[in-house]
Formats: sequence, C-alpha cells, structure tokens
Amino acid sequence: METKNLVYGIITGALVGAGAALLLAPKSGEDMRYSLKTGTASAASSASELAVTAKEKTQLATSRGQEIIQMIREITPVVQEAISVVKEWKEVLQTSAGELKTEVQGFKSSDSSSSQPSQSSQSTPPSQSSSSGQALPEGRTPSSVGF
Repeated sequence: METKNLVYGIITGALVGAGAALLLAPKSGEDMRYSLKTGTASAASSASELAVTAKEKTQLATSRGQEIIQMIREITPVVQEAISVVKEWKEVLQTSAGELKTEVQGFKSSDSSSSQPSQSSQSTPPSQSSSSGQALPEGRTPSSVGF
C-alpha cells in the first residue's frame, strides 16, 4: 500500500511540476498550447504503454506462479516418501548400531577372558556370530571375514 501511494505521489508531483514549468516558461500562447497538446499526448501514450507492460508482467508472473504451484504439488508426495524412507533407514541403522556395539563388547570380553590363562582352559569361547545371525567358524573374528 505504501509503495502504491509513493508512486501516485511521484506521478502527481511530476505532473504538477511540468504544468508549473509550462505555465511559467516565456512562450507565446500558440507555442504553449502546442507544447501542452504534445506533452499530454506523450504522457497518455507513455501511460498506456506502461499499463500494457504492467499487464503483461502480471500475466507472466501469474503463469509462472501457477507453474511453480503445480511443480510443488507434484514434488510434495515424492519428498514425503523420501522422508519416510530416510526415517525407516534411520531406525534400521540405529538398531544395527546397537547390535554391533553388543557384538563388539562380546568380542572384547571374550578376548580379555582368553588372555587370562586360568579361565581360558576352563571355559569354552562364546559363540561368535555376525550381524546377520550366522555363526562364524572357530578362530575367526569379524575383521578376518570382512566385517
């Protein structure tokens, strides 16, 4: 609203200034009438050109806005699906990370118990398994089989 008032003020000021300059200029009556006539025609022509340009730009902006809205409508379901997939992956990765931590702790505790001679001869090593639930061969660690 303020921009609209500013534009009206500038146009009004320009017209008042032009009118005052024409009336105060030392010209004959015939020259003054001719100047007013050409100036008025020129101003009307410029105003109509400005109106046409504004109308064209408004139509262009409207059509681009509608295109953007349509693209957003098409993209929104895809983005929502991607978000749900990422959330599922996050849950799976968090679960896998917890299982992996448990396995690593189990390996560490089995390594520390096998380094103590009195316990290693009396106990059998715990069953080692990969994250997929398959048992590893005896003497193999996850790092030796590519985990």
